[in-house]
Amino acid sequence: MKTAFFTFFLSLMLFNSCITINKSPEDENESHYEEENIAYENEAFEEPSFENEEGFDTEILQHNSKKDSFFDNFGERGMKTHEFRDARTGLVVNSTEYPASWKVISKPTYTIDQKLPVFLIQTTGPNNLKSFNTPMKVHISYQNPQTYQFMQNSSVARLHRSMVSNQQILKEEVATRMQKTGFKFVKNIRLYKTENYLKGKIRTESNGQVQVDLLASVWENNKGQKALVSVGKIYMQQPLSFIDTMTMWMYSTDYTFIDAGHFDETIAAFENALINSKENPKWKRYVAQLSQQRAQIAAQKARTGRINRERAFAAHQRKMKGIWAAQDANHTSFMNRNFGSGSSTSQRDFVNRINEEETVYNPLDGKNYQVNAFSTQNWMDSDGNLIQNDDLFYTPNGDINLNNRGWVNVNGN
Repeated sequence: MKTAFFTFFLSLMLFNSCITINKSPEDENESHYEEENIAYENEAFEEPSFENEEGFDTEILQHNSKKDSFFDNFGERGMKTHEFRDARTGLVVNSTEYPASWKVISKPTYTIDQKLPVFLIQTTGPNNLKSFNTPMKVHISYQNPQTYQFMQNSSVARLHRSMVSNQQILKEEVATRMQKTGFKFVKNIRLYKTENYLKGKIRTESNGQVQVDLLASVWENNKGQKALVSVGKIYMQQPLSFIDTMTMWMYSTDYTFIDAGHFDETIAAFENALINSKENPKWKRYVAQLSQQRAQIAAQKARTGRINRERAFAAHQRKMKGIWAAQDANHTSFMNRNFGSGSSTSQRDFVNRINEEETVYNPLDGKNYQVNAFSTQNWMDSDGNLIQNDDLFYTPNGDINLNNRGWVNVNGN
């Protein structure tokens, strides 16, 4: 039971690192998650194999006879410490004390972040004890369905999945597996000690940005065994743009099998191991430095992007100014040719203003006419007859008093 919750808690550090990076406006639509080895939901259900594999840490035998009172129920005397070690740096991430008769094996995985591990853990011991967790599954969901379409060609498209409840995960991924191995569902239970501890830790470490959801269920078979299956999910929301919100969520499932007569005390032992685990200050400093370094890189990318945009905009402005200057020169040349002081049109307009006249063109006979200026409308027929009128709604066409002659509205030329 404790294995998934511990891995779950370590994932919080990874989550916090992602928070720092994804705050950069330059990287809104980019993935910061490695796709290598990411576990997808259609994978076959297999118990992790830990035996004789390179990269696994077994327990460090450091017995402490002063802490044997709780484990008297196991008939044991003493504790031993298991260190969860980062394979990249060699640093101990966390250390936890277990009963001496338990064998704990852990392996760091880097499916989400290549520098921050998530651990696969297997525990075996007396009374047919066997406990292991599944690989962490990571997904991204959006509130707006159209965002899925917009992001379908992005590097994170394979992570798209609407966030579902732990109960649905239990139904879809756990129930069939347990039934096939001879276990039947008994009930869901609350592990208050574990919940309160994890929620407090996550609230403190993430400043309230990350939420946790836990579901524990009890199963039993006809061979006198019980099982605790725990689904742990953490999720964080952040604005993707002004029109949508992205939810990053991840979950892992933990399986613990034990003889029914030792079920309660074993679960209690796991809970105590979780609550009494110790974080390594050196690892915490390493993660803080890594987060700071990534924030600086993201800020530098933002500055570089802003400078590149400003340069591109300035180059565009220079190009447009050249185009506008050429257009202005062309327009000036056109105006001088047609309306300049040396043009015949300019001279005619000058004479017309003196005589309060204007020149109009009649398309019915193809001739120009001099008419009195300042009329709103000038109507002419094919014989050159003129009707001047200031009524915009008047038309001489169809007027029976004008013998149905064809009239056109002539404009100044």
